[in-house]
Amino acid sequence: MSITLKAEKREILGSSSAKKLRKSGNIPVIIYSKNGNINLAISSHDFEHEYFKGGILTTIIELEYAGKKTKVIAHKIELDPVTDRPVHIDFLNCEETKIIRAKPKLVFTNQDKSPGIKKGGFLHVVLRKVEVVCDSEKAIPEKVEVDIGALHLGSKIRTKDLNFPAGVQLVRKDNFLIGSIIGRGKSEEEKAAEAAAAAPATAAGATPDAAATTTTSAAKTEEKK
Repeated sequence: MSITLKAEKREILGSSSAKKLRKSGNIPVIIYSKNGNINLAISSHDFEHEYFKGGILTTIIELEYAGKKTKVIAHKIELDPVTDRPVHIDFLNCEETKIIRAKPKLVFTNQDKSPGIKKGGFLHVVLRKVEVVCDSEKAIPEKVEVDIGALHLGSKIRTKDLNFPAGVQLVRKDNFLIGSIIGRGKSEEEKAAEAAAAAPATAAGATPDAAATTTTSAAKTEEKK
């Protein structure tokens, strides 16, 4: 998938120039290139039309300026802290390398089937996008699905659990955390430890009050471990 956007070269740089551009309905952008970075301006309306569809970080864009077209992909989009609208964009030139970087979104599927969520836990998302390298623009995935249907409370989701299509690899090689199933209250392991601590006191003929005191003390000791 690719789109074409018209752009104009920026002759004057600086924060005041960028501010004027935004007021006129444009966004300052940079194409990072081995042969020298290129400063341009594009229409806010045209870019936002594609941006708010949600897949801009995996979309090849043809920027048309000065009578030519350059294939790029958005690398970093700076947003206004109040309006969440794009105010500056860094593009990578896709024509200078066979390897393309993209940031597909992570979609966590089968949440309704997760044993951990059914028991009152919830999905804690650490990352919503991951950076990947693709061997061609045709290999760029729009999203990566993460099946959590079999996960229990305490389960962690790491990058080794992700399945990528052919021609796609993670930029980072370490097995980093992307999410987990967490919950409130005591786990089954904690409940079992309390039951085991209470059994010896009752068997020794302790009174109910004494047994309760012993159980409470054991539970507190267990929680401190």
